[in-house]
Amino acid sequence: MRSIRGAIRSGALLLGVSGTIVGPAQARTAPTPIAHRGTGTTRVSARDPEGEIPHAGTEPDLRHLVADLLGVGPDELVPEASLIDDLAADSLDLMELAVVIESTFGITLTRHRMDEVRSYRDLLDTVMESVERGRARELVLTPGLGVKSRLVPPGASEATLERADALTAYVIQTIREDAMGARPGTHLEVTLPAEASTVDLASVRDALAGLGRRGIAVSVRFDAPVSAAIPV
Repeated sequence: MRSIRGAIRSGALLLGVSGTIVGPAQARTAPTPIAHRGTGTTRVSARDPEGEIPHAGTEPDLRHLVADLLGVGPDELVPEASLIDDLAADSLDLMELAVVIESTFGITLTRHRMDEVRSYRDLLDTVMESVERGRARELVLTPGLGVKSRLVPPGASEATLERADALTAYVIQTIREDAMGARPGTHLEVTLPAEASTVDLASVRDALAGLGRRGIAVSVRFDAPVSAAIPV
């Protein structure tokens, strides 16, 4: 699907417009470019043994960007704040916001997805999901390994979905999408072979950590090594 940026660019060409789109509130100043603090990078942070600190700079960066573009205070960006009703953003403001977000975070926001955004929480969830999808696609993992995953519903002991696949970025993305369709309280268990590296473990944890915001508990661990046979 075409991104918001592409849609605006096409519209501007049809109208013979050159230059940057400016919202109706002409007094608003353009946002100061944000220095990326690792957002969207494939570098793995191993500071947290549970891998629960990915995208630490995404929300502050997004808050700063939205506040500057809409001319509001950062403290007004509470999760339930309506972008239109509470922050007085119009459709052009939202389109401009989408373009700047795409450029800042290196992601693509479809028109369909942006049409579903109503509150600041919706916007944050949309941006975080896009960033996380990008990170999962860009994973560099040790080739030739396998991965097992289980989705266990809340209160259950048996899995409703199990996978055993090659350890690739595509498979990790598939596991993530499986979990996103599960209800809150579900436990996603991911097991890597004993010969996988700690970088593999940290990479997978980093790619899946955002599921916690959806109420999905995630555990990623090494499989227990097979004990050597003892000769009789």
